[in-house]
Amino acid sequence: MPLRTCISCRDKQEQIYLMRLQCKDKQLVKFNGIGRSFYICKSCLEDKKKLERALFRQCKNKAQYWEQLKEILANGR
Repeated sequence: MPLRTCISCRDKQEQIYLMRLQCKDKQLVKFNGIGRSFYICKSCLEDKKKLERALFRQCKNKAQYWEQLKEILANGR
């Protein structure tokens, strides 16, 4: 099973235990199969401050990523 790295804690885990997302036009969306993506582990989804910093670094801009992530989680994984 391939190992992937969480952008927040840098922990390596199997791909099935991570959430795969991407930044598209300053919006955080689930990975659609096209373009660059990144992974977030389930334990990091609970640490707002640490996760926001990682998302700002990954997406290279400051937007309301925490709100967008909550919406993605509410709509199902």
